Amino acid sequence: MALFGSSDDDLRRRIEDLERRVAFLERAASAAGRPVVPTPAQPGELMASPMVRQLALQGNKIAAIKLLRDETGLGLKEAKDIVDRLA
Repeated sequence: MALFGSSDDDLRRRIEDLERRVAFLERAASAAGRPVVPTPAQPGELMASPMVRQLALQGNKIAAIKLLRDETGLGLKEAKDIVDRLA
């Protein structure tokens, strides 16, 4: 039985496409000298753009949280936790 009305072949193709995209993004991040996976001690901090980091360091946490949520689609609590760790 397929998920959400899609055929098994369609789901396999979609998964393969996602795997290719993830592999591409990992290679691009690695080539840019950025860690590919967040460290367990600091989950999610890689999601923070330079502008989010700058706002957090300037003490403008509300703007940093809003921007991080806009950029990543994170929920309020997740974004706040990340910004709190950056500040």
